[in-house]
Amino acid sequence: MSESIPLNERISFINDLEVYHDPAISAAAAASDSATVNGGATVSYVANLEGQMKADVINSTLLAQLAADKKYPGRPMNKMKEWYDSYRDVLAKVGWNLQHFHMTEMGNANSYGSVDKLLLQVAASYLSGNELALFTSMITALKDSKNSNAVKLFDSKAGYFNDASFQVGVASNSGGNAIFKIGTYQYNSSDKITSVLFFTFGSSKVSFFAGNQTMVLNENVYAQVRTMVLKKLGDNAVTLVKEIEI
Repeated sequence: MSESIPLNERISFINDLEVYHDPAISAAAAASDSATVNGGATVSYVANLEGQMKADVINSTLLAQLAADKKYPGRPMNKMKEWYDSYRDVLAKVGWNLQHFHMTEMGNANSYGSVDKLLLQVAASYLSGNELALFTSMITALKDSKNSNAVKLFDSKAGYFNDASFQVGVASNSGGNAIFKIGTYQYNSSDKITSVLFFTFGSSKVSFFAGNQTMVLNENVYAQVRTMVLKKLGDNAVTLVKEIEI
């Protein structure tokens, strides 16, 4: 459990962490449901997740992405276990309680027609009714031209020619701690991927893997390293985060 990690070990870990930098998200109060693109992730936030906790989810998971990207640039399909091991290690060190990431192959991916339709079907298996409605609103909003910059950012971090690797989900407040119901996905296509979330399978040969789990952020633990996480992120905390208008 993350609570058992000594504070000096957390501090030393973050100080030594190398993260990918492209050539701090605000903690303003979140009064309503919202959503963001954070690098190669798209996340919806239930209104009860107040501003600081929303910022904590964004910054901690972005730090984990960038550390994994530094070790495994381009998120190669043959290194995804190692990528997620690195991602998980950072999350655990900063205060998240979570399991190891495991994804299984979906043998019938083409039958869903497109990636977004597949994501909605899978999300229905691990999100509540209200969470699924919010998640659906986010996916729908990303089709709107007003969110084109958010989509462009996401595609630049999640798609690599014929491969894609990304996270999606819904975060909320439960008992004063952030809960993140995260879906993890990776896929490869025989055709070039031009839009990660809205790729149409058609006759393409596709290998598609999916997984999910519920992570809990111990806010008391994270508060001890919050400032250091922001310092390590630097400008990435601004340039790699885009609000989604839903």
